[in-house]
Amino acid sequence: MKKLFCLEVEKHNTYNVIKIRFFAIGFKFKLNKRSSQKNKISYIDYIFNKDTSNFIPLTNERYYGTSSIKPIAFYLPQFHTIPLNDEKIERGFCEWTNVTKAMPYFTGHYQPHLPIDVGFYDLTTDKIMYRQVELAKLYGIYGFCFYYYWFSGGKRLLETPLFNYLNNKKLDLPFCLCWANESWKSQWDGGNKELLMEQKFTFDDPERFFYDTLAFFKDERYIKIDNKPVLVYYNPKLFKKEETIYFVNKLQELAKKEGFDGLYIIGALVFENKNSTEFNMDASVEFFPNNHENIKEKEMKDTFIYNDYKCIIYDMEDAVKNKKFMPNYNHKVFKGIFSSWDNSARKAFKGGWCFQSSPKLYKTWLKDVINYTKEQFEAKERYIFINAWNEWAEGAHLEPDRKFGYAYLEMTKQALQEDK
Repeated sequence: MKKLFCLEVEKHNTYNVIKIRFFAIGFKFKLNKRSSQKNKISYIDYIFNKDTSNFIPLTNERYYGTSSIKPIAFYLPQFHTIPLNDEKIERGFCEWTNVTKAMPYFTGHYQPHLPIDVGFYDLTTDKIMYRQVELAKLYGIYGFCFYYYWFSGGKRLLETPLFNYLNNKKLDLPFCLCWANESWKSQWDGGNKELLMEQKFTFDDPERFFYDTLAFFKDERYIKIDNKPVLVYYNPKLFKKEETIYFVNKLQELAKKEGFDGLYIIGALVFENKNSTEFNMDASVEFFPNNHENIKEKEMKDTFIYNDYKCIIYDMEDAVKNKKFMPNYNHKVFKGIFSSWDNSARKAFKGGWCFQSSPKLYKTWLKDVINYTKEQFEAKERYIFINAWNEWAEGAHLEPDRKFGYAYLEMTKQALQEDK
């Protein structure tokens, strides 16, 4: 049987050279020979998560600000097993599978991201959601935007947490849905992309989708603008343009039939989508790190610990300080922001993006986003979207972790309270 994890340290009297070899699921990892002695020692420190200099403990003061800004955090429901993943990927697979197997690939690389407070939760029950709602309110998060995995013909995946939330009125944080209209693939290891459930278009699907989500739209907690339930549409370009327009128009027609003034549909700026209003949607929403073409890459060649690591590292300090996440638009766009981003836990060694940020950089960016939103939107539309509440395998989470504690939540609260 292969060793899942092994650490070997050799010290030589003359050079005090440290060699570390990892054996993880059949792969052999070796330190980059170009790495300095200091880098190697730093790597060991990261393995054992000793760097807690930026850790911020739980606040004693609830958010008390009067800001008109309403932050909405995207919420991932993949923290429980489902039969399809059990059969096609591995039994017991869920988001925590990727989170816990991550490791640092270069000196200063913050991995793995490990939760505190909420812990490694299971979303098949609504028990953990009480604490998530409590934390969100404590730090000024207005609401959650739940990813909704709905497929042609009415099939659903990972819907249990959403219906748990819908059916428990004690969970009183406002919410909306994001239709995650992507095909379901087993691409978690960065190599295998077997198609497990395909996202298709048929002319019957808009009506099926609408009535499948109507109970959410009618809920008193559901986020609405001018009696229009807010629906985020993840990938407007997945279908042909005329198909997407048909889908959107049909949803609007059905919403009015059910007593709403329509739906407020917001398309994400992903996969070359530059303007969601071209699909008859009301607005767009930024979904960084998508569309990050102007962000500078960092030179890291002498710091890689594993020579075959192919993910790209971006310069967050340059991006935030030079406002590269603040582009101009010719249509209505809700601002988006992430705490940090590092999907190497999902992508393994190839194709990943790493935007290592800090709580202070995040706060600086967030204050820019707040000012933009106040200038561009009237009070009823002053929503910003945070990516994300709990994208643990992509390093994008407001939920507290071992390294930073409650820092990103605290910076969110401070930025809102400083908004005058």
